Amino acid sequence: MVLREASENYLEVIYRLEERSGPVRSIDVANTLGVSRPSVNKAVSVLKKAGMVEQQPYGRISLTPQGREQAKAVDLRHRTLKRFLSRILGVEESTAEVDACRMEHVVSPETMRRLTAYIQKIKEEQEIPGAE
Repeated sequence: MVLREASENYLEVIYRLEERSGPVRSIDVANTLGVSRPSVNKAVSVLKKAGMVEQQPYGRISLTPQGREQAKAVDLRHRTLKRFLSRILGVEESTAEVDACRMEHVVSPETMRRLTAYIQKIKEEQEIPGAE
């Protein structure tokens, strides 16, 4: 399922919070994203309809297996892009964070595959003693 950028952002935040401490409270999502609780409730409703999250009324939010898979993919794109921008291109860390967050939603699967392969190639070349 293709989600909009805002939904992917919520999904990614829920994933990161859940990884740290298990099922997530809507106030934690609101505080992380700097949005209101009603905004979180609306986003969670969209994600529930898409089968990405589960939540009992006023209960904690948890990812479904499908939601976890989608969130992990968004998070991986984000981390890969940020790493490329900051470590390879030398973009300042805070700028790389903002840019990666924007780029993660629009980059094609082919571009991500090629970028990941490029990063891996550079990493391997740097690990070989005497490689130029």
